[in-house]
Amino acid sequence: MISIPKELLQRCYAHGAEAYPEEACGVLSATEDDPQRLTGFHPIANTLGKLHEQDPKRYPRTPREGYVLDPLSFAKLERSLQDQGERIRIIYHSHIDVGAYFSEEDKKQATWDGNPILPGMFYLVCGIKARKPDGAILAAFNENTRDFDEKKVD
Repeated sequence: MISIPKELLQRCYAHGAEAYPEEACGVLSATEDDPQRLTGFHPIANTLGKLHEQDPKRYPRTPREGYVLDPLSFAKLERSLQDQGERIRIIYHSHIDVGAYFSEEDKKQATWDGNPILPGMFYLVCGIKARKPDGAILAAFNENTRDFDEKKVD
């Protein structure tokens, strides 16, 4: 599994603490030349609050319970990174007051018909409790088990 530099992990925790009591989300990037070496931190707005307000039946979860990366910002960032010879390697989000784990909802959002929506993507979940770090895990889709493997991040 990919390794997360301490400085980038701290920035993810800080973003989660800042967004508390709502989930924070964003991406980490690496250069095409060295896709295992993460260098970029890119917060993206969690639009679940707006979606929930507009259509609570379709989006019953609140931003305290989930996240939706702003799709336009995500697409623009992905294009901009590609132009710079970089690519998104990790999607991160925070969990509020429940610890770090890859939930069934996280799995549902990362797959379609049992397959990863973004093959090769890693998912970082940072636990935030009372605006403080509360552990982190990194999840990756396992083709053999057809499920996500989790690794605790130190």
